Amino acid sequence: MERKNTCSAALISVAVATAVLVSGCSDQSLPYKNPTFGFFSKYTNATRGAPVLLNNVAWWKGLQDPVLDRLITLALARNLDLQIAKERVVAAKAARNAVPGATLLTSNAKYDVTGTDSTSPTRTGESSIGLNWMLDPYGARRNELRAAGARIEVADAEADAAQLLVLFNMANALVNLRHSQQVLAQSHTELARRQSTLSLTRKLETAASTTRLEITRARARVAELRSELPRQQASVVAGLNEIAVLAGLKPGGLPKDLMAALKRGGKQPQPSLSPDVGIPADLLRNRPDIRIAERSYYAAVADIGVARAALYPQLSLSGAITLNTLGSSSSSAEYFFGPAVTFPNLPAKPARARVSARYSAARQAHIGWKSTVLDAILEVENALVTYQAASTSLSAAHQANRLYRETLTLTRRVFERGEATLGDLIDAEQSVLDAERTLTDLRRQHALQFISLNVRLGAGHTAK
Repeated sequence: MERKNTCSAALISVAVATAVLVSGCSDQSLPYKNPTFGFFSKYTNATRGAPVLLNNVAWWKGLQDPVLDRLITLALARNLDLQIAKERVVAAKAARNAVPGATLLTSNAKYDVTGTDSTSPTRTGESSIGLNWMLDPYGARRNELRAAGARIEVADAEADAAQLLVLFNMANALVNLRHSQQVLAQSHTELARRQSTLSLTRKLETAASTTRLEITRARARVAELRSELPRQQASVVAGLNEIAVLAGLKPGGLPKDLMAALKRGGKQPQPSLSPDVGIPADLLRNRPDIRIAERSYYAAVADIGVARAALYPQLSLSGAITLNTLGSSSSSAEYFFGPAVTFPNLPAKPARARVSARYSAARQAHIGWKSTVLDAILEVENALVTYQAASTSLSAAHQANRLYRETLTLTRRVFERGEATLGDLIDAEQSVLDAERTLTDLRRQHALQFISLNVRLGAGHTAK
């Protein structure tokens, strides 16, 4: 008996000594350094002026369309894709909470009744409570929590990206709707103008001042324009349906007053000011895709710590108390308490390979971050060039439209005096229509490029 107790004491001493040795080992977590990028002080294609911090939280208000403001508010509250992105944040937080804790308390109880038809039943009961404390000298659990926390931030950034996409799609949808409505209105105006020309041509026919060929040509132009109206009307309806779905509603399900405001039409949204482009370094905090890439890199580094910790023994302290009851007269209690060391499997080659794979994943994540930053700068630089080009073209288109209208007025006057042919008048009318369509298209492009530039800058992701 004495020898048995001595052996038990020796085993406990060895286990405790091992525990002390393991607990003295170093944490296998890798220190994390935020990735850096050599930004310029300003964008290459930005307008002259001192660089300023980006502050375009509600940039869409620069389009001066109250209907758009209401649609944005509605979409941010009801858009289904945005709701899905927010639920992913909830799931990521749940995943972090699911990481096992350092301390685990277990308990169970059972009660049995056994017997036969010739013996009286025997009743037994058993209950136990146990405690397991997992020490973490190599940082496995700490790194799991770090990685899980980073993935919550990734999910948050993805929700911000989803919000930017909602802003982008809704603003684009309204700009496209107003463009379709403007094209339809221009077609109705042009139809009235062509019908007026046809009436004038018929009067001149009576006076023997025109030919049947010219009348037929005028009639064909009226019929041609009428054939375009159904397609243009369908484009307007499709735009209304798209806006409703972006707002999380079924087609035709928008509030009546909002639907009425959309159907009434309105001027094409135009930026009232140049966007504040800020400085390139703003992209690090404003672009959700860059934040996603950076936090993914952080999680990948934390995953290395988890894999490295698996190369070393795991230490735990555990204990349990069990109460046994037999019948109603006797009972007993059992207990145990002590340290435990679990050594890694041998050979260690698979575990070391997993560490190498985690290092590679971290390097890939770092390269991915740099690639994302470069792509973001490229997108902003190109968006700046395109926006400035649209602004310049729009100014020239206004002048061309005014001059073509003057030309049409003069041509109509000389045609009525018989000093110009019907072909001259038709050409002048067509030139006005082309100029109006060009101006309408450029207004649309100007607004779309304003929207695109702000989204490329990451502006609006914090709007509520």
